[in-house]
Amino acid sequence: MKKTVCTSQKGFTLIELLIVVAIIGILAAIAIPQFAAYRQRAFNSAATSDVTNMQKSQAAFFSDWQQFGETVSAANEAAATGAAAADTDAILTGPGAVGAMPFIRNTNGAMAIGLSNNVNLVANVEAAAAVSFIGVAKHTQGNRLYAIDSDITATYNSLGGTTSVGLNIAAGDIPACTPNNDDFGGAAPVANSYGNNWLLM
Repeated sequence: MKKTVCTSQKGFTLIELLIVVAIIGILAAIAIPQFAAYRQRAFNSAATSDVTNMQKSQAAFFSDWQQFGETVSAANEAAATGAAAADTDAILTGPGAVGAMPFIRNTNGAMAIGLSNNVNLVANVEAAAAVSFIGVAKHTQGNRLYAIDSDITATYNSLGGTTSVGLNIAAGDIPACTPNNDDFGGAAPVANSYGNNWLLM
C-alpha cells in the first residue's frame, strides 16, 4: 500500500497580514493620543490637589499664628524663630528629599506641607502683615498652572501649552501678592510667563 504524504501547507496570505497590520496601526493611532491626554490629566490633577491642600495648610497655619506662611526650602526652615528665612517664596518641588519635607514659614513658626512627585509649588505673602497669600502649582510634566488667592474662594488655572511640558514654574508665573485684591483676575488680569491669562475654574 502506498502512503500519501501531504506537502501543501496553508498560511496567512499577504492580504490577510496587511489587513491585520492596518487594523493594529489604526488602533495605535487612536490609543496613543488618548493615553497622552490621560497622562496630562493625571499630572494636572496632582497639581490641583496640591494647591488645594496648600490652601488648607495655610488656613491651619493662620489659625496658629494669625499670619500666612511662605514656602521655604528645608535648608532654611530651621532658621531661628523671629528670623526671616533667606529664600522665602521659594519654588519647591515634591516630594522633597528624605527627611526634608517642604515647608511654609513666617517669622513666628513653620509647618511641613505635602507635595506630590514632580509638583512645583510656591506660596507668597503680602509684605506688610502676611494676612494675604497667593499660591501657584504645576506638575513638571503637566501643561497647566493652578493658582489660589486667600482674598477670594475661587481657584484659577492657566494653559501653559505644549511648551510648558517638562518645565518648572517660572518667576513670571507668580504675581505680587496684594491684600484685599484678586491677584489673578479682576479688572486687570495678569498673564503668566507663557503669555496666557488666568481663568476661573
